[in-house]
Amino acid sequence: MSHLKLFPLSLVSFPTKIVPLHIFEERYKILISECINNKSEFGIVYQNNNSLADFGCSMKVLKVVKNYPDGRMDIISKGENIFKLNSQSLDGELLIGEVKYKESKIDQSSENFEILKDKYIKILLMLGITSNLDGHLKKNIPFELLEGISLPSEFELMLISTNSESDRIKILDRIFDKILKNEFSIPDASHFES
Repeated sequence: MSHLKLFPLSLVSFPTKIVPLHIFEERYKILISECINNKSEFGIVYQNNNSLADFGCSMKVLKVVKNYPDGRMDIISKGENIFKLNSQSLDGELLIGEVKYKESKIDQSSENFEILKDKYIKILLMLGITSNLDGHLKKNIPFELLEGISLPSEFELMLISTNSESDRIKILDRIFDKILKNEFSIPDASHFES
């Protein structure tokens, strides 16, 4: 088990996700400053009302875009590793999570992944995204196929809590099929579980 300082937010992060943040609360100004100075990570955990999700993602600060005179910051962070939140405690005003990182087993030769990537490209074209298609074609993990596509938090939570990469591909395949058929108004994420 590892300990990780947590930043509860109303968003879900995952490996490769770029998350811009405006840091204004004193406790998070301290947290982010520590992460920058120590080259350490913090964890984003989805918070809905007062409850935290069971899974989150460790984050690395890529860049400080702007420092304000009062200590506020605009930063760019990137998702690194998924973790299961086993317990939490307070250290002053900061939430500390006892976390277990999930192993990521990537099967880059998967035929199903290539089919999924084709659907992803079709979705991008459908959305009018035509720049950097070569870069999109080089993607090799399912989470990279979420760039440019905004999913409801419940679906993103399902994806980070799924243990198997092949199950994650199946879930995304169903979601992408719905998007391509303009049927993505299903209110219940259980329709996509494998």
